[in-house]
Amino acid sequence: MKVWGVTLGWLTVMASLLVAVFVIKQPALNNDILALLPQSEPRLQQLETHFFASNKQQLSFSFSGENKEQAYDEMVAWLAKKNITPRFSVPKVEQLATFYSQYAGNLLTPSYQHALTDASRFQDYYFSQLSKVADPFVSSTINLDPSLSTAEFLTSVITQLQQFEMSDGRISIRHLDNDYLMLFVHAADNAFSIDQAVALNDDVLAQLAQLHTNYPHTSVHYSGALFHTAENAQQAKFEMTLFGTLSLIALIIMVVWVFRSFNALWLASVTVISAALGGSIALAIFFAEIHVLTLVFAVTLIGIAIDYAFHSMLDLTTHKNGFSRGLKLALLLSLVTTTLGYASLFFSPVQLLTQVGVFVVAGLITAWLTTLLLLPSWQARLTISVEAGKFAEKLSGLLKSIHRQKVAIILLLLVSLSVFSLLKPPVLNDDVKLLNASPQVLMNNEALHMSLLGKDNGQIMIMFAENAEQLLLKQEALKVKIKQQGGQALMLSDLVPSAGTQQKNNNEMRVHHASLDVVTQLTGSPLVLSDSILTLDAALDSPLGPLIANQVILNNEFAASWFMVTGIDKTQLAEWARVESELLVYDKVAMITAGLEDYSHSLLVTIAIAITFAMLLFTFKFGFKVAYQQGLILGLTLAAVLLLCSAIQTQLSIFNLLGCLLILALAIDYLVFYQINKLTPSNVLAISLSAASSMWVFGMLAVSKTPAIFSFGLTVLVGLICIYLLAPLCVALPNNKEK
Repeated sequence: MKVWGVTLGWLTVMASLLVAVFVIKQPALNNDILALLPQSEPRLQQLETHFFASNKQQLSFSFSGENKEQAYDEMVAWLAKKNITPRFSVPKVEQLATFYSQYAGNLLTPSYQHALTDASRFQDYYFSQLSKVADPFVSSTINLDPSLSTAEFLTSVITQLQQFEMSDGRISIRHLDNDYLMLFVHAADNAFSIDQAVALNDDVLAQLAQLHTNYPHTSVHYSGALFHTAENAQQAKFEMTLFGTLSLIALIIMVVWVFRSFNALWLASVTVISAALGGSIALAIFFAEIHVLTLVFAVTLIGIAIDYAFHSMLDLTTHKNGFSRGLKLALLLSLVTTTLGYASLFFSPVQLLTQVGVFVVAGLITAWLTTLLLLPSWQARLTISVEAGKFAEKLSGLLKSIHRQKVAIILLLLVSLSVFSLLKPPVLNDDVKLLNASPQVLMNNEALHMSLLGKDNGQIMIMFAENAEQLLLKQEALKVKIKQQGGQALMLSDLVPSAGTQQKNNNEMRVHHASLDVVTQLTGSPLVLSDSILTLDAALDSPLGPLIANQVILNNEFAASWFMVTGIDKTQLAEWARVESELLVYDKVAMITAGLEDYSHSLLVTIAIAITFAMLLFTFKFGFKVAYQQGLILGLTLAAVLLLCSAIQTQLSIFNLLGCLLILALAIDYLVFYQINKLTPSNVLAISLSAASSMWVFGMLAVSKTPAIFSFGLTVLVGLICIYLLAPLCVALPNNKEK
């Protein structure tokens, strides 16, 4: 009972330390994926938060076919019961007329200006406008602004805002000879809260299924970030539950078969749990905010920490008085080399990798201490099965026979990899689109809705300026260039012209006062033009304020606005942005891809540093010749992994490199243990058990439908097979005299 008490006491102390550190430091958990990327400049971060945060909570639906109106109304009523309201609504005409008529004469459209330059032309234009008795803007503004300049301005603005028609209060769009009704709603709950997203996703899909039952000839398409979040979360949860369960069962079977005792399983669990607790304590101490994905990637610690337990337990079954000297040395060298490799992550520019490095290094040190302090007291309770012993003898003999052909194998592998790399060199592609695991139906829905809104060929741009007036002037100049190139864009300056433009318009009205005589004749009173200038601050309090606020950000440091340009090639927009430093082509997909590329470069450097550290230590301990051979094996293993994975996947991603980092750590472990303990049956069995457990825990991920998980799992699986077969080749087997 004493050994149980000591072991449980150790775990209790570790858990208590973790709780104490969390209570004192109170680190926060962060699950924002975009927060992992190298941070943009501060003002761009402000823009993203201000402009695009609400898009996460937007849900879009389109209805087509028979009974689309009834299906639309039922969906609106059902959503209203869940406090999910329509996102877009156009203000009442009377409100717009009252506000904008205060600036009569300052807000002119190009068509109005053209008519104003000739009295006869303006008279025809004016009477033509008066004849539109059904035009709500004419009827609502004529008493406030008889010149009808406000009516023309509002008509132009609303026409640009409404890129679609309204049919009985519903948004109606004609696309490819089909009529669609579109519904945009805003979910009150945070769309990136996983549990809420999954719950709402299930409710919406159930309602859509009911609509299909009620109206079988009506098609309803849905899109939005919430649905992607829910689908990916459910897929990941299913896979992790399935893979985790199968891996745990396989691990239990392997350990029990080898040791014929649950004591070994308990000790392996204690080692891994201690490592996880040690890593978590270090994270809580050094970081005020811990990213959830740090814990996801740091799970690679399991594959390394459990090796310490396997080697230690098998060593204890073959020696009488605690650990052998060779085992202690191998554990220490393995710890030092792996720790140095992961410590190189400390200097990564990406905080995620830094956190992974801290977690793994602290966890490995804890696992090493756990192994040395706790496992020897369990020696009397550990045994190895006869079947496992015989199996180890056979494996040892097989690896020795492979070892005798090491020169031929290495030469053949070098030639094969060289030829393969020339015929099909590996391609590293970190395009974030390749990592998308959303169902195809969702992707099709997104594409349809972008086409319906005419944004499938649009490009978002962002413009910066020192103040609001400068921003409006720069937008007006850019709008001229866009029109000259045959493009279109609704800008802030279309809703709020610059003060200079307004003053120019007012002067033009006064210069061409003769054209306005027709207005004076009809009203019987002189036309009064406004002396007030519409400012951006005033516009933010107007009926169009919510729309304007979503397009502009103002503070003491800068002013900025976003807008979408259509009809112009992206290369042309990029050229304009290159010339104008305050103009930015905003492509979030490209930005995320660039961030992933930074990750990849950082990981490549980390892998190179880890190999360098390992080689230096191998040289110091084993000599240059052995270090050279082991370095060759590491290089061959990584080359084979990358080439094979590239052939299977067509192209590599950052998650292949993360898998290589784990393979490198395991490979160093195997090389150290082989070099010190040679191809003895117990050592071969320990490494085989380690490789088999890692294959089950990580290799099974190679059948995942999630691209990132698949890439990581495939890399680990291929790498484990390669290093298991190649690591014994660099072992210097003793001759009979040395024995």
